[in-house]
Formats: sequence, C-alpha cells, structure tokens
Amino acid sequence: MLVAAPFTAQKSASSQPVLVADPSATATFTGSGWGHGVGMSQWGGLARAQAGHSAAQILGFYYENTALVDNYGRPPGESGPAPTPEVSTPATGTAAIPTSPGDTAQVLLATTDTTTLTPEGINRITVDNQNIPVGGQDAARPAPGTPITFTHHDDHWHISYNGIDICPNGCIGQTAQLHFATDTAVAVSTTGRSYSHGRINLITTAADPNRFHITIDSLTVEKFLDDPHNDPAAPVSNGELPEDSVRFVLATAEATTLTPEGLNRITIDDENITHSGLDAVRAPAGTPVVITRVGGLWRIRYGNVDICGNGCSGQTVQLHFGTGTAVAVSTTGRSYSHGRINLIAVAGDPNRFRIALDSLTIEKFFSDPHSALPTSAGTPPATPEPVIQTPPQPVHPEDAIRIHLSTTTSTRLTPSGANRITVDGQGDIRVPAGSSVTVARHVGHWHFTINGTDVCGNGCSGQTAQLHFATGTSIRVSNTGHSYSHGRINLVPAGGDPGTFYVILDSLPMEKYLRGIAETPMNWPLPIHEAQAIAARSYASATLRERRASSSWNRPFDLYATVWDQAFVGDLREKHADAATWLRAVENTAGQILQHGGAPIRAFYSASNGGHTERSGYVFSADLPYLPSKPDPFDTQGGNPYASWSRSYTVADLNRWLNDHSDTAVGRLISMEILDNVGNSGRLDKARIKITGTSRSVTITGNRLQSRMNTAARESGKNQLLSTLFTFSVPPATVDVERVEPLDPGETPPIEQIPADEKFYSGVIDGPDFCLNRSLGGPITYAFDSDSDGIADVCSLPRTRREAVAHQRTLERLALVEREIFTARFAEECRSVAETFGEPDKESADECQQFREFAGNAPGELSQSNGGTGTQTQTTEDNPDSYDADERMFYSGIIDDPNFCLNFSLGGPTTYAFDSDTDGVADVCALPRTRREAVARQKALEHLADASAELETLYSAFFIVHCHEGPKTLGERDKEADDACEPHIRLGAV
Repeated sequence: MLVAAPFTAQKSASSQPVLVADPSATATFTGSGWGHGVGMSQWGGLARAQAGHSAAQILGFYYENTALVDNYGRPPGESGPAPTPEVSTPATGTAAIPTSPGDTAQVLLATTDTTTLTPEGINRITVDNQNIPVGGQDAARPAPGTPITFTHHDDHWHISYNGIDICPNGCIGQTAQLHFATDTAVAVSTTGRSYSHGRINLITTAADPNRFHITIDSLTVEKFLDDPHNDPAAPVSNGELPEDSVRFVLATAEATTLTPEGLNRITIDDENITHSGLDAVRAPAGTPVVITRVGGLWRIRYGNVDICGNGCSGQTVQLHFGTGTAVAVSTTGRSYSHGRINLIAVAGDPNRFRIALDSLTIEKFFSDPHSALPTSAGTPPATPEPVIQTPPQPVHPEDAIRIHLSTTTSTRLTPSGANRITVDGQGDIRVPAGSSVTVARHVGHWHFTINGTDVCGNGCSGQTAQLHFATGTSIRVSNTGHSYSHGRINLVPAGGDPGTFYVILDSLPMEKYLRGIAETPMNWPLPIHEAQAIAARSYASATLRERRASSSWNRPFDLYATVWDQAFVGDLREKHADAATWLRAVENTAGQILQHGGAPIRAFYSASNGGHTERSGYVFSADLPYLPSKPDPFDTQGGNPYASWSRSYTVADLNRWLNDHSDTAVGRLISMEILDNVGNSGRLDKARIKITGTSRSVTITGNRLQSRMNTAARESGKNQLLSTLFTFSVPPATVDVERVEPLDPGETPPIEQIPADEKFYSGVIDGPDFCLNRSLGGPITYAFDSDSDGIADVCSLPRTRREAVAHQRTLERLALVEREIFTARFAEECRSVAETFGEPDKESADECQQFREFAGNAPGELSQSNGGTGTQTQTTEDNPDSYDADERMFYSGIIDDPNFCLNFSLGGPTTYAFDSDTDGVADVCALPRTRREAVARQKALEHLADASAELETLYSAFFIVHCHEGPKTLGERDKEADDACEPHIRLGAV
C-alpha cells in the first residue's frame, strides 16, 4: 500500500548523540477563538446583542466602511422576475368572441355597485350585447391593460377608461359585457382575481337600480372546469361571493412575509390603501411584503417602500393575488394559489394576528396542492394532479441561487408530494409521493429506478436531469440526509467521469435559501440573528456574483451547502420547532445587504475571534478595506466557551503525526519555535514555524501546522486546534539518541531516500524509463511494448492484476465507511500536493481548489437537535468528492485497442488520452479529474488501509470479499498462484 516513506536516520560511523523531547512528555497548545477570526464573531455579536446593540450596530463594528442597503442594492421598485403569461393574439387583430348558444355555463362572482375590469389583451365592450361607438370607431375597444370602471345609476350604465366616460349621458340597458380574446384574461377588482375563459356579463338587480351582479358566462362547462380561476357553482342572488365558503387559519404570528409571484393588491379592512399618489397598493411581482402589528397598528413594507409610516389602523389586512399565481407565506413555509390571504387582529393582543386563507370554495381548497386539508365531514373531492411549472428565467442572480449538495455516482431522492422528472427539461416521469427514485448515470444516459424498476430501460439520453416538486412539498436527498422545500433538484455531470454528477438545488430565491442556513443557535436573541441573516445574505450575494463573473469558475453551481461557504441544511433548520426567531430575522431583514463601493461585501464570519479580529489579507489572499484587524472585547464575554481553550498531546503523538506526512516529517522531535510573520491578532496563519528533529529541520506555516495536527487528531479521536490563534509549549530535549550528522544552519541531513518507483506519475508515456516511475494508482512493474519502439505502452501495479482490482475496490469501500477520515485526509493532501501539475485551466476548478482556498465560514455551537450542523468538519455526504464504490469499474490490462479510453483504468474512468505514435491506440489514459486531484485522492485512499487498527481489520475483511467478487484470473496464472488473493480464493466463499 502507498504511504509516505518515513524519514529515518541512517546509522553510520559519524553518528553522534543528540537530545530529543521525551516521547512520554506532554506538549501543550493554548489558544483562543474558533475559526478564522475575519469579520463578524458570532459569540461577540451575541454579547453585543445582550448589551442592547442592534443588528446595524453589530454589523457596523465588524464590517467598517460599509452601507446597509435594501432590495439587494437595486434601484427602488426593481425586483425579481414575474412569470410572463403566454398570450396568443389573432393575426387579423380581431378577437374571436365565443358566443355559441351552446355555451350555457354561467357563474355569479359578486354583487356590487361598481367594479373595475382590466383586460390583458384585445377586448370589446357592449351594452345589452350592442356595440358602443366611441371616437369615430364602431365599437369600444380599450387598449390592452387599461382599467375600465363600470357603475349603474337609474337604469343607466356609466363606463369610463383613460379618464373618459364613454356613456356621458348614460347608456340605457339591463346588461353590460366585456368580451375578451381567447388565451387572454380579465382581472376583476371586486374579486381580486383574473378569468381566462368566457366573457364578463354585468346584470342589473331587480331590487336595487344602482347594483348589479358580476357574472362570467358564454363558456361551456368544459371550459369552465378547465379554468382554475372559476368556480363550478351555480349563481346565487344574495349578494355573497360563492368563494366565501371556506376560511382556513394557517397560523398566528407577530410578523409574516408574503411573497406574491404575480399581480396583487393590498387592502386594509377590504379598502384600498392610497399611497404615493396611487389609489391602490400593488407590490412588484416576486417582492417580499413584510407585515407586522405593533401596538394595534399595522406596518407594511416591501423593498424600500414603507406603506404605513407610523402605522395603519384597522382590524384586517388582505393580500389579493392574480388567478394562476401564488403567494408564499413565510410563517408556514408554503405557497397558496387560490383564495386570498387575510390577516385578522387577535382580540386582546395588540401585537398578534391570525393568518387566514379565505375567499375560496371547497373545490378550490382541495384542488390546491399547497393547502392543508380542512376538518370537515364527508369525503373530500378528489385532488387532481397539480401542474408543475418550469421556473422562470431569473432577472437577478439572487432570484435563483444554485447550491451544491453533493458530488456522487448515485443519489436517492424522496419527494413528499407531486413531482415531475425531466431530462434536459423534457419529459414527464412521476414518482409516487413518499416513494424514492434512485438516480445513476452511465455512459451519457440517466437511469431512474422507482420501486425496483428502471423507468428508462436502457437509459434516458440527455445531459442533465431535473426533479421538480410542487410548492408546499419537499424533497429528501440521501447524500445529505436533509429535505428541502424550495427550488428544484438539478443533476449535472461533474466532468470527465461519465458516472459522476453534481446534485444541485437550484431555482432557489435568496430569501428561501436563508431560511435553511444553520450558522447560529436558534435560542439566541433577535438582533444577532438579524445581523447573521444580513451577513449571510451579503456573503452569498457577493460570492455568487464573483463566481459567475469569473472565467476560472466553471462549475454549474454558486455555493457549497457546507461551511466551505455557509452551512445550509434546508428543512432541518426551517421546519425546526424553535426556528421562529431565525425566520423572523430573515423576514425582518428581507433584501438587506452590506455594500462597499456599491457592491455586496464578502461578509466573512466565524464562531469566535478570541478577542481580536484579523485582517482578511493575512488569512485569505487580499486585504479588504471593510475587514480590518482590531480588538473585540465583547468576544470574550457572554459565556463564550471558545474564549480560551487548551489541548495536550504527547510528544509521541507529535512524532507520529508529523512523520505521517512528507512535508512535516523530521524524525524524532527536538524542538518547535515560531520564527516570524505573526498576524496582528496573534494568529499564526502565515507565521513561519521551525520544526527540528533528528532527521532534518523544516519550516512550515501555522496554517499548515494546524491542518496537519487536526487531521491527525481527528483520526486519533483527540480534540483539535480550533483556530490559528494559539501558542505551544514543547518539553525541552532531554533524551539521548543518535543522529547521523550535526544539523548546521540551513543544512538538510541525509535521510532515507524514496525509491524512484514509489513516486506518483500522471503524465504521458514518453520514454523508455517510464516504468522506473509511478503511474497514478501505484508503482509500475509490468511493462508492455506493443510496437517494439522501446517505449512502454502501459505499466501495471506491483501486484497481479486481480489483486490490484481487489485492493483498489477495498480502498474505495473503506472511504465510504470512514467518510470523515477520508475527507479530512483528502483535504490535507490537496493542500500539500504541488500547486499545479501543468493543468492550470482545469485546476482552478478542480475539487482540490476549494481545500487550497480557505474555508469561507464556520458555524457556532450547533447540533442536529437545534437545526445546526453540529460540527465544523465537512461530512462526506456533503463532501465534493463523495462517491459510491459499487459504481466503479477497474481495468488493469494493456492498452490493446482504440476504445481503451472508453473503459476504466485502475484508479477510475479514463478521459485524457495520449497517442504518441499516432497508431490509433492510446498510450495512456489518466483519471477523470486533474492530476493533482488524482494524486491527492489516491494518497488519501492508500492512507485508509492502515490509518488505525480498526481500519486495518476492515481492510483485511473487505479485501477477502473483493478477491472473491472479482475476476478469478486476469491471464496471469503463473503470478496469480502466489498473489495475496489466492489463499482466500482457495478457501472458498466467504
């Protein structure tokens, strides 16, 4: 197995005594804080909130020279996209008006003395079905989108639009009609809804000459039932709306955010609100409307618009929304597409109100997949399959964020409700609610297995696959173990490996994303939650904009769902019983971000800075003017458990841990000292630390020392160093040993050399000495020269081919069992491997790059029980290099035909082919990842074989299994008779 060669001293005549640290003695590391210490300290922010600081004051301290702005810094009134209705306009310019005598269906919508009708397309107004000449035209046809007001006085109709009454002396008649073109709709102010079939017919009442019924008629029963805007109910004559038959209380709250996706109108006590010269308030489509009640007064705000100023009086607030659209209610985490939202003050409590859904029929209520079922007697009507729409094209990056959940070869998705699977946006595969679909990808084809059946048979051809799920439902993703209630699942191939793909949650609006962020404990007070929400929103906005604009970021997602960006756990946070304060903070700060120079800031934060923030340029790559280094006395207050900490390890631990990696291997430890370049806060990220041992001295950074120590401590079950703000005390050297040569300044003493055939190689086969090196996967021993040109075509592993297959499959399986150890080791190998292997265009976006960059943010003290992640360590289910060993195939033969690179070489599938002699046969095929990533990954895999006694036992057990499951021979019978698999195969089945 491949491990770093130990750096051991070689005895010789010149050996001489030297003192080393006693292996049984204890080395102590004393530190402060948790995380990188740049930007906001979550525990410091908590102490400030407890001292009475507002969210703005907390943010103002940690992020200097910034401005807190609304609406993501966009111009006032500008918001996200509104769904665009598909409107069909007749080519002749004349509307097709359905007036067949067979169109018998008629429904009463309301009884009133005035109404406003707004047709979205071509239309015509008549009285008693007769045209009205206007302005030299033979009929009244207002322009599309023009509001038309109808009133009736003393048997005369008055109809006005654009400030002109087209019946100045009144039009005599019992009825008035608005005909509208097929595939368009008419909005009716009295009901707050739109209708897309039939015509609007206004009929005077017999009892009152000034009132009239609003009906929809001139349509067949089929059209009526096909139109989700209409009610299959007979007309009534008592003046009540037939919609007013069901009211359902959704929740009781002090604040809520309503987000209408289309046309809407806000009223108080069912009366329009006059604001900014307009006679009604209509929030822009897609804009969150924050509504609170304080001291008996309503406060209503969206974007930069404050409707009520010092408060609006009234007992109720309504949000009416256009037919065919929906309203998302933050308090329930659901959307509703029928009725209206009615907020009703709670008697005796001036700050609370009930959130009700009303103005809908039983039929509408049960046909809405977003609604809960009301308690009622009898059998409810059957629920039709809801139509699941493709998300609209986003206008702004924040309208549709793309979150990386996993990189894998297999995922299991479990939708809780209605759903639809598409490939490249096409198709209609349905998964029964509550059932699971297992998704895999092979040779460019998707496979969807539902209840044991692959519904694609030989595979669905396509590049990407999507699982859309209905609003108000959720989807559970096996790779993360979490469920998500917003957005959609998008599966995208991850690169050269034909079986590996990204699991992405996309079409996710920023405010929905924030509801699932788990970065602060939920029992903390509102101001620190509000500060955290603004910081998280700012970080996400800045990061996704920078990545989308970068030529080097070529991944199909914007953010990781882990602390490499921000811990996003979906419903675990949003639906938690104690999430109310966090959700309220998100709602209270909707759209608010921090800006510097007119752009959102990278609002880094960490759990605790240890009493002093650090400048961004010391920890990361660039100094940012809003992230300075300065004292933070509040960080050590408020019961911060990370204000100070201490870790103790034996010198024997240090010897073993340091010598486990080539760049820190020094033999037996003599001393450690900090040389220079300490940060302003005392952090050691870029400080030079000299480690001296019996074999040599090395100088590494504090960041590298922490990484090496934490990887080893994690594997050993010991506590880790929480930050780079630490000092250490190593016992003085007191034990005699022998060393080859005295260590002169700058001298590197002789050490055991690593044999040439134990080095990894990932280039082309370009010379006769190639087999003295290593190929990825192991040292080369079996050379094959098909054309006798003196250059080996392929070199295999230093074991039989069947043993090599069993060995590699065993390592892959161990990686699945010990996910955390593998992930940590892979991250460390990525940080220590060469910066480039000559593939800079690919390396800037490979899976190693994120580990070479510093992790974005770290959570506070969170656990699964309170909706947090419970750890700073990235779990392998969330790990960008997770995979399923059972999906891997391995090949260990010679390169013997032109299709070799369509198969798999040892270590993984092949993508990079090289044919030096242009004979049509590839000389070598590398891995489906960059070479530096492949080196790091293979080193991490090999480490698993002897990382602990438990893993050694597991390796032995798994190896036996894979010897039996693998091929009994690969054509090397003379060698296979003595390989490591043979004894197990002879013993028979396991």
